[in-house]
Amino acid sequence: MALGNILRSFAIMLLVIAVAMIAPMLLSLAEHQAATGAYVFGAVAAVLCGGGAFAASLGKRAPTSFRGALIIVLLWWAVIPVFAAIPFMGEGLSFSDAYFESVSALTTTGAWLSNEAAFASHARALWRAELEWLGGLASLAIAAAIFIRPAFIGIDTLLPPFSRGDRGSHLRPLRNAVVSFVGVYTVLTLAAFSLIAFAGAPTLEALIMAMTTVSSGGFIPNAAGLSAYPTPVLLPIFVFTLLGGVNFILIARVMKGKRERLQDIETGAYFLIVLWAAMLFWVTAGAGDLKLMVPQLFNAASLVTTNGYLIGEAPPLLVALVTAIIGGAAISTAGGFKVLRWLVIMRRAKEELRRLIDPSAVFGARRVANELGVWMHFLVFTFTLSGLLLAVTLAGHNFELAAAAATAALSNAGPLIGLASGGAEGYAVFQSPLRWLLLAGMILGRLEAAVALALINRAFWRW
Repeated sequence: MALGNILRSFAIMLLVIAVAMIAPMLLSLAEHQAATGAYVFGAVAAVLCGGGAFAASLGKRAPTSFRGALIIVLLWWAVIPVFAAIPFMGEGLSFSDAYFESVSALTTTGAWLSNEAAFASHARALWRAELEWLGGLASLAIAAAIFIRPAFIGIDTLLPPFSRGDRGSHLRPLRNAVVSFVGVYTVLTLAAFSLIAFAGAPTLEALIMAMTTVSSGGFIPNAAGLSAYPTPVLLPIFVFTLLGGVNFILIARVMKGKRERLQDIETGAYFLIVLWAAMLFWVTAGAGDLKLMVPQLFNAASLVTTNGYLIGEAPPLLVALVTAIIGGAAISTAGGFKVLRWLVIMRRAKEELRRLIDPSAVFGARRVANELGVWMHFLVFTFTLSGLLLAVTLAGHNFELAAAAATAALSNAGPLIGLASGGAEGYAVFQSPLRWLLLAGMILGRLEAAVALALINRAFWRW
């Protein structure tokens, strides 16, 4: 399984987390926060464990199989949050609560136990923003390098601008994806920061919003939300929120000046979904008043990209939940079911309707290729959502809150819970056993169905 490569990758992840702790540690020190020591301890622990993992990997080189690559992905989503949780524990949280916060941040869910505590200090807000930013980059790289293939997504999409061979090591494409994307991802973040700060937001808060908007994390570092900032701030946030749901390969190619013909069937469908959602929100908010259209267009982009923050009149809960489930492009920071999969399902529905209308089409039916992966993901997604909904309901919470929490966790759209009755207090309303289920839903929301099924397959874990 190339254990050496797995350990080496784990060491690199830990080093990244340690480096990321430096900025919030300095802010915490400047603010004389008690959690400063926790950042120091967390960084040292990550460096020491990473050094141990790297030392154990020396001399063990072999191609990384697909199973090995999946284990590396699982380490990022499930084990790295243990180290990322250390600063949260310095704020007085228990390990389970701190782990919930770190998983929520790394999966770009933005589901905080307490919204007020999340931005109680600049260091806390910046650490959450950094984790969301790193989680967004990881989502892009993992999707482009491993998951987004016809076997999983059911349809061809844009080829990534790096080598992604099906043979040999599966670790190399993952490394190539990070190297290829990090520059463009950083430039987008800096552009968002510059425009948000120019529009009137405080510098640090502009940086936090830029990092979380580009990563589709939906974290606004103010108790009043977006209403606390000047109106011009909404325009750059809307633009970069919308870009968060676009195929990142398309963005990377455009920014790098590559003018080859792009056969992208996904982006047009994505924009149409945003417009459809905006019209639906507008109708439910009182069609006829054109002033309501702009905020509902903003809300549609926010929910489709699973950011979850809203302005103006909030859309009905059911409509918002369906919109968040749809999700953005396959290779984007948005969560949800993904647009490409819906295109495959729509093609199948069109084919079945054609066969019903024209009986002669039964014998000449066109096959929609690679459907198995789509339907597998659909079943896993549906059963997981149903299971989370049932669990939250059985725990004594009302159906609205249960539906919002289950959808928000699995679609990685944490702020969505605020639309439900009793959800304004954050995820602290759920007890620890239930939080672990929601936490598992956040991780599953970032994994493919094939991976989720492999994890419960005994053969997968045999060396």
